Amino acid sequence: MLAGCDQGPRDLAPARGPELHLVASYPSDGEGLDCQPSSADCGVPTNAPIELRFDRYLDPSTAVRQAMAVYSGSEDNAVFLEPEYDVVERVVRYRHFSGLTFTPGVLYTVELIVPSQDHPDGFRAFDGAPIAEGEAPLRFNFRTRENAGPQPSPSPTPGCRDMLDLFARPTSTGAMCSGSGCHRPPAPMGLDLSSGRGLATTAIGAVAHEAATGPRPDTPLEDPPRVGVQMPVVDPGRPGNSYLIYKLIRNTDNFSAPAGPCATNYQVLLPKGQCLPPSPAESTRLREWFVTGQPMPLARTSAAHPHLEQADLRAIQSWIAAGAPLEGCDSGP
Repeated sequence: MLAGCDQGPRDLAPARGPELHLVASYPSDGEGLDCQPSSADCGVPTNAPIELRFDRYLDPSTAVRQAMAVYSGSEDNAVFLEPEYDVVERVVRYRHFSGLTFTPGVLYTVELIVPSQDHPDGFRAFDGAPIAEGEAPLRFNFRTRENAGPQPSPSPTPGCRDMLDLFARPTSTGAMCSGSGCHRPPAPMGLDLSSGRGLATTAIGAVAHEAATGPRPDTPLEDPPRVGVQMPVVDPGRPGNSYLIYKLIRNTDNFSAPAGPCATNYQVLLPKGQCLPPSPAESTRLREWFVTGQPMPLARTSAAHPHLEQADLRAIQSWIAAGAPLEGCDSGP
């Protein structure tokens, strides 16, 4: 269903977009401050993550521990967190290292770092726009309770066969992502999503055709001069550095969901209660910055032949985050 195959790389020098803003945080500002420090069930659980939701897509290299400070006024309450960037929902979740938690009954402050020439660390949008103060504060406080909260059961990681089945889902004009000449042999753009071998040789660790704009276009870059240069189609363990994800999120049809409340994996509030696709302006900025050509897949043809949904986007992202495992896929064409 990719009748409009990807275009070739373009030499772009687009203008930087608007400043990045925090939409909401978990814990929210002031959460638990009206609780007694010794409360067992009032306040933020000691094992709670810190979740940050943004209004724009991030430069994934800035979603790191150094992008924020967490402190309480005592070195005895030091916090050790590791980040995880969800491109689809524009959320960064900071989890505690295994076995560690917040100290019970303590007032904590979280401060997001605003990058500058003197202090390069801090969140930036994919086009380099720095974070700035908005409706949600960049500095917020919360108090922990005495107890930890229940841990949600981890969702099963999709496998390679799940991915092939998803890419081959039938539509009215062929398979969704692997049924046209674009992404199955012979693939004119070099990307084959129809088999395990195709994923291994043309997607995983392979620079996307549209991203081959650097000095060594066939070599993926760990720290490119700008987001998108020599970006692999699939970077195992790093959805934020995987071109496939950006091609999918540019198609707003892929954010459709069954009737009912929007499903999210996070406690941080949703903007307007919905899992919103990129705004038309943000989608245009993605295209101008590095995600050229047609979004994947093309717009749905009818209600009887739906394309991807929010759950499918999350499944693809989860597979990549787990290292893009190929077990269970045939190795042949």
